[in-house]
Amino acid sequence: MIRKWFYTAVALTLVVTGCKENVSFPIEPHIQMSDRQVYQNPAKIIVAFTDGDGDIGLNESDTLPPYNYVEDPFNKYYYNLLMYYYIYNNGQWEEYELAVPYFYRIPVITPSGQNKALKGEIEVDVSLPQNRPDSIRFEIVLIDRALHESNRLVTPAIYR
Repeated sequence: MIRKWFYTAVALTLVVTGCKENVSFPIEPHIQMSDRQVYQNPAKIIVAFTDGDGDIGLNESDTLPPYNYVEDPFNKYYYNLLMYYYIYNNGQWEEYELAVPYFYRIPVITPSGQNKALKGEIEVDVSLPQNRPDSIRFEIVLIDRALHESNRLVTPAIYR
């Protein structure tokens, strides 16, 4: 299904490290900021992640429940990388709903072999609105195919 967010200038790149060594992580995804961020326009948001059972990503054919697209009430499981947009207003951060949200479907990246543990980075180029407030930030969640949600990662403030 073609959605409006396809029209935003977005590039998604996955870099997954080799997992031939016997490593283990919790089965819930865990995310943290990479130290290689770029906060100009377009912003480059780079999120490091681990996942113990390697079930990160969705196929294009994953459109049946729970991965189906439903607008009302919104089904967040259609996407697996959610970047919530926040603005700084009157001394506090407030979530701001955009007409075209920064939500993405990362393709399946499950490694072959016996050890499915994943460690890598997700890189997203985000075109920021030209008429945005002086200070914005994102709160990011990664969801695996078993519907385990990662910790909620908060980016530093991005200034205009």
